[in-house]
Amino acid sequence: MNTNKEIRKLARSDYWQSVFNTSKEGHSIRLFKNITDLSGIQMQFLQWLKIYDMLFTELAQRESYLLTNKVILDDDRTDAYLYVRRTRIENEWKQHQLDKKTSDAKSKHNFKNNDNVSVIDVQLNEGGTDGRRD
Repeated sequence: MNTNKEIRKLARSDYWQSVFNTSKEGHSIRLFKNITDLSGIQMQFLQWLKIYDMLFTELAQRESYLLTNKVILDDDRTDAYLYVRRTRIENEWKQHQLDKKTSDAKSKHNFKNNDNVSVIDVQLNEGGTDGRRD
């Protein structure tokens, strides 16, 4: 028996997703008999409950054309979707950081909202570095 496969199957089931969502809403529902010292399997189950909750929410909100029920019900497809999703988010974050740096640089050099750009000519060869052209 593949424990991870069984845990994922339980975590995406309607029953456990319903219990999980009810517990998130602040109702006093306990998922396990023990409240502390959760086992590795319990932690893994909670992780998959959260992941499948996120996926079902994204599916309901139609956030990605790649995500379907067929994807959610197949572990390999789910893993592939999560990889693509993570890569997309990382790329968006990198683009955001690049845009922020560009915006900060423009602000710092007073280029923001200014169509006029000053150009300084500096010669870097042996002819001199005084900025004059020959």
